[in-house]
Amino acid sequence: MHGRPNIPSHHSGESNREVDGIKRAVADSLESPTDVLKQRRIERIARSMLYPASTESVFSSEPLIVYTYDPSLARREEIILTIKTTLQIDKNHRHEERMKRPNAEVFGRAASRPYVLGMVAAFSLDHDRLDWNLAESKWAFSAVEPYGLAAWGDKMALATANCVRLINMDTGKARSCQNPWLNQGHTVEFSADGKRLLVGSAGFDAVFEFDTESGDVVWEWFAWDHGFDRSKLGHYVVRSAARRRPLAALGHEVLLVDDPAKYEFGIAVRQRPAHLNSACYDSDGKILVTLFHQGAAYIVDRNTSEAKEVISGLSTPHKLSKRKGGGYFISDTRKGKLIFLDEKYRPTYEIAVAGTPGVERSPQLSEYLQNTTELREGLFASIDIHRSSLWLIDVKCRRYRGIKFPVEWAVHDVASLKREHGLRIGSLVGTQFGKVAAFARRLKIIHHFSADGREITALILDRQGRSSGLDV
Repeated sequence: MHGRPNIPSHHSGESNREVDGIKRAVADSLESPTDVLKQRRIERIARSMLYPASTESVFSSEPLIVYTYDPSLARREEIILTIKTTLQIDKNHRHEERMKRPNAEVFGRAASRPYVLGMVAAFSLDHDRLDWNLAESKWAFSAVEPYGLAAWGDKMALATANCVRLINMDTGKARSCQNPWLNQGHTVEFSADGKRLLVGSAGFDAVFEFDTESGDVVWEWFAWDHGFDRSKLGHYVVRSAARRRPLAALGHEVLLVDDPAKYEFGIAVRQRPAHLNSACYDSDGKILVTLFHQGAAYIVDRNTSEAKEVISGLSTPHKLSKRKGGGYFISDTRKGKLIFLDEKYRPTYEIAVAGTPGVERSPQLSEYLQNTTELREGLFASIDIHRSSLWLIDVKCRRYRGIKFPVEWAVHDVASLKREHGLRIGSLVGTQFGKVAAFARRLKIIHHFSADGREITALILDRQGRSSGLDV
């Protein structure tokens, strides 16, 4: 099940070498960076012509900076950002400390933590920077660590750390899509007919599909029950004593999680065998899942529950999704690459963000390209966490633009909805959702309110953007 990486190995470091080569070429010559990039492009085309065409998928790699920077790109588009927390600087410091410890290559927390408040906000892409005080937002509301948001017809769904809310935007009627094993719903997606809602649940490495009328679970899949039960630290995680006994008899360390109620915040990321962080519909109804710790994505047959690997060799990937014009795309997160695949899941092309400008970060922090969303055909929005940038990438016209967001924002995902959906969701602020208010003076403060207007809490960050007393 865990085969060798299916990205051609001779291309895996090409984009990084390209960036280094560009920097050296500029330093060693009198040519401008633009001239060097043009020459590299010509050389790449010439190399490709040396090889005859074949039936195999051709794979190529480029850094984003070889695209043309277009300051006018996508300014008429609107998006919704889910901002998991406003504690990203604290998280960066924790990651830096983790890199100094044993097993640093095993990503994630060693112990689960209580959830904190984040927010959801709508923005026009006419801005070049999004500020802490939310002045550019069309609306914003408070939520418990929001992850994914989707809309279909009169319905909207919001996945947060502790529930998935399904709301009728016409009537305001809301329900929670619930299951004892649903925890940290990282993604939500409506089926093509809007009758079902698919949720990727990271807390216990599970996928749930709900009937949107009844709210009942109509299909479920647990990674631990289908071969993904051993963590990168070597221990097993199982849901039944019957499964635990033979493993323990062989001398294996086994974590029995038979009662999810004992794990209010899920099991720790570092202990999870998979850290399933996305579930999406395939073009023919199968389910695509992204497994963070495996560095791979799989397609799950709904009838047999069999999982087949479709791409591997990635570093903590996020969100394998369908392209609007056919094919798929996925974020190779810690390598900082956006990878495109054809209809047969063969990688064909990747874009690397290495070398792009952004907030200076510690050398101990890796690249971190979070989720990517296709806003319209050929136009992608990628979240570059460690540069605090949202990259807008037009792959057809080879153009790009960056939008800066506050270094404190842990932006999780981008939702591209019809304009009327954005307006209708905004109308729920103050009825279904509580407002947020942020201020930046000597210190940065964000106030969270309930739907009836009562203040829930106020978070204060120091001059370095760090919190006091919160474990993140």
